[in-house]
Amino acid sequence: MTVKGRRAEYREATRGAVLDAAAELFAEQGFTAATIDDVARAARVGKGTVYYHFTDKAHLFEAVFRDRQQRLVADVAAAAVRHDRPWPRLTAALDAYLEGTVTDAAHRSLLQQAPAALGAERCRELDEQMGLPALQALLDDLAAAGELSVAPSPMLTRLLFSALCEAAMTAGAAPDPAQARHTAFEALQAILAGLRRQASGDRAPAPATEPS
Repeated sequence: MTVKGRRAEYREATRGAVLDAAAELFAEQGFTAATIDDVARAARVGKGTVYYHFTDKAHLFEAVFRDRQQRLVADVAAAAVRHDRPWPRLTAALDAYLEGTVTDAAHRSLLQQAPAALGAERCRELDEQMGLPALQALLDDLAAAGELSVAPSPMLTRLLFSALCEAAMTAGAAPDPAQARHTAFEALQAILAGLRRQASGDRAPAPATEPS
């Protein structure tokens, strides 16, 4: 490996350490209370190193938020591709999102803080870049297979994504998150049942998957 390559590798490792330290501090202390000095100490780097990678605390929070959301989206995609048919892919994706959010208190804390830290409009923009495209693709697959009763419009996608986020946040904050997650999954399944095109005389299908 060249000197330039080693330097790039070191910078990437340092950036990752800063992101991990910041994620923990933001989750525990909150965006307002956590400082760049705190992050630098936790990451065992100088304050100047943090500013080398991130212009300010809001920029750092957004980077943390993006990183955690991208990890979740990757897990959701991995769950979906295990299935060959569109409906099982969609329900598996929703269940994976619920699992990843309900079982990760730190991630839920970041989601709760994001509107105040970044602004509601920036949060919507980030949704447009990360979460919504994956859900839109799943709905487009259903429409292409003739299994969706309505057009897979951006409005429908955003409404379903909002319902999914609310279900995950509510279940995660419940006294019994595991049971609440199951209830949330059933509620989402009921919503999806109204979107599924049924042949005349057909009964509504049983859920394609159950939360693990």
